[in-house]
Amino acid sequence: MGISGIQVLRKVTRREATGELVAFSFTTTMHRTGSSTAISMPSSPSLVVSSTTNDDDGDLSVPTSMSNASLSWDQLRRQARQVENEIELKLATLSKLGASVSSPPSHTTSPDSIAMNSMGKPSQELETEELLRKLQSIITSMGQVLDRPSATPTNPSMIHMLERHKDILLDYNKEFRRVKSNIKAAQDRANLMNQVQDEIRIFNTANESGSDYYLSERNRIEGSHRMTDMILEQAYATRQDIAHQGRMLRNINSRVGGVIGRIPGINNLISRINTRRKRDTLIMAGVISTCIILIMLYWLHT
Repeated sequence: MGISGIQVLRKVTRREATGELVAFSFTTTMHRTGSSTAISMPSSPSLVVSSTTNDDDGDLSVPTSMSNASLSWDQLRRQARQVENEIELKLATLSKLGASVSSPPSHTTSPDSIAMNSMGKPSQELETEELLRKLQSIITSMGQVLDRPSATPTNPSMIHMLERHKDILLDYNKEFRRVKSNIKAAQDRANLMNQVQDEIRIFNTANESGSDYYLSERNRIEGSHRMTDMILEQAYATRQDIAHQGRMLRNINSRVGGVIGRIPGINNLISRINTRRKRDTLIMAGVISTCIILIMLYWLHT
């Protein structure tokens, strides 16, 4: 028994934001002699059609992986675009780093900024390589989606899009290698310039070291001379002070002699004072001697 007629009306709309395919209506009219058909419509975006028949022709089935394949393709396409945008940003950042390395350092360039650029470059390169590997993996997954037997029938636009992503990946790899080579060449030039400047500085320092040594020795000798002059000045000042004090003492003696010559009774007064001092001294000596003798006698008798 054959199928007399099949009319299928299907309306499908595509959502660009989410990449999902939603089936709005699926109407099937089948006329078959001695057969009955049951169609089930699930609420999910995937369409599942099951049919049962009683004749010997077998089951009628509709492919059910079309929406899943399209959904996976859209997700991979969005991921590929996102990764491509990130790679463009990373390549732009690496280009700026290469320009900063190749440009000669100015007087206002701080060592901290140079250290930050040298530390940030390897991390940027690693992140870019990771993004390139991620994009390669996404493109491989897109090719696998197209190669699956249960996937959506091959669409020329999808194949063209896959080839476009492959070309973009190839261009990114070329650009990344070019930027890396430029940065390495700029670093080599900068290192060479720094080495030459260091050698010139060392040469100038070596030539100036002899004259600097003689200048330092001259300064030391001049300092010793200044110290000697200060000591001699202090000695001359001390000598003048001692001479002045000697003159003052001589003036005092002359003044005392003049006073004694002017007053005749002073000599007699002074002689009497001296005689009394001598007498007091003799009396004290006699008393002390007597006391010592008495103590010794007492000590001997006891």
